[in-house]
Amino acid sequence: MKINPIYRQESRAGARSFKLPLIILGFNGVLAVVALLYMYSMIMQVRLTAEIQYSSFLGLYVFVTTVEFILLLFIIPGLTAGSISGERERQTLDLMLTTRVRAVDIVFGKLVLGLSTVFLLIVSSFPILSLVFIYGGVTMADVGRLLICYVVTAVLVGSAGLFCSAAMRRSTMATVAAYLTVALLVAGTLVVNYLADGFAEMTSVSGNSAVSWPLYLLLCNPAALFQSVLSGQVGSESGMAVLFPQLERIADMGALGRYWQLISVIVQLLLSAAFLWGAVRRTEPARRK
Repeated sequence: MKINPIYRQESRAGARSFKLPLIILGFNGVLAVVALLYMYSMIMQVRLTAEIQYSSFLGLYVFVTTVEFILLLFIIPGLTAGSISGERERQTLDLMLTTRVRAVDIVFGKLVLGLSTVFLLIVSSFPILSLVFIYGGVTMADVGRLLICYVVTAVLVGSAGLFCSAAMRRSTMATVAAYLTVALLVAGTLVVNYLADGFAEMTSVSGNSAVSWPLYLLLCNPAALFQSVLSGQVGSESGMAVLFPQLERIADMGALGRYWQLISVIVQLLLSAAFLWGAVRRTEPARRK
C-alpha cells in the first residue's frame, strides 16, 4: 500500500514532538473539567430537591458534545491554516515541487495529517462521552451518527484551512482567513436566515412571514448539521436547538426535510472538494506564478 510521502514524513516528525500530546491533554482536559462540573451540579441539585431528573443526564451529553464541537471548530483551522503557507515561508515548497511529489500529494498529505490528529482527538474523548451511558438515554448508534458529523465537519473546516493556506503567502494571514471562512459558514448563514425572517415579518401583510430559501444556506453550515443530529437524539428543546429555530420548518419541505442530514453531508463534502481543488490549483507552480 502506497502511503502519501508528505503524510509519512510529517507524521514521523510529529511523533517526536510534544505538540500532539499537549493538544490531546488540553482538549480532553477541558472536556473532563466541563463534564465533571456538570455532573457535580446535577448531584448537588439532587441533594437539594431529593428528585432525580433523568432529562438532566441527557443534558450532560448535549453539553459535552457541544463543547467538543466548538473546540473542533477552533482547533482544526489552527492545524491546517499554516500547512502550505508555512512551507512557503520556510522556502521548502519549491524544493518539494521539484521532486516527484505533486501539488495534489502535498495538499492531501497535509489534509490527512490534520484529520488524523482530529480523529485521534475525537476517539480519545470517547471515555468522557461514555459518562452518559451510566444513566442511559443514548445508544451506540447515536454516538456513531455524532462521529460522522464530527468527521464531516473536520473535513470541511480542514479543507477551508488548506485553501486559505495555499492562497495566502503568510501563515498569519492564512490563519485569520481560515477563521473568517469558518465564521462565514457558521455565523454568516445563520445571520442571513435571521435577517430574512425579520425582513419577511416586517413586510408581511398576510401573517405568513416564514421564508424558506435561506434554509438552503444552512446545508453548508456544520453547526446546523450538528444541531440536526443532536435534536434527533435528545429532542429539539435541548442544547443548540435555540440557535437554529429555522430548522423546525424543514419537515414541511418534502424530500429535503426527510433527508436533510444526508443532503447536508453531501453538500458539505462537495464544498470540501471545491476547497481542496482550489488549494491544489493554488499550490501548482504555474498557478502560483
